[in-house]
Amino acid sequence: MNFICEPALREYMLKKKRSTILVEEITSSHSDFEITELHIRLIDERQAAHFKSKKRYYTCKTDFGEVLLPPFKLKIHDTVTFSLKSFLGIKYVAQKGIVK
Repeated sequence: MNFICEPALREYMLKKKRSTILVEEITSSHSDFEITELHIRLIDERQAAHFKSKKRYYTCKTDFGEVLLPPFKLKIHDTVTFSLKSFLGIKYVAQKGIVK
């Protein structure tokens, strides 16, 4: 696997003092059906230690830090690109290359 982090996201990670990207699956069930999505976010060292030890996420070391992936199987392409997006001034991490 090859993980790419776009320059804008690298700068944002340095500014926020975060070096770990977490990929987790979130399920919402507020009605008769469930919606499951991938949620990508930046976490600190304390949160990373919790996900590694308690939730058994596995670590992929990269040149920009770590990527934590869930213990179940995801469809991951050979190259995964992480980028910084913004909507109405709210910044978030997006990805291309991981399918749930």
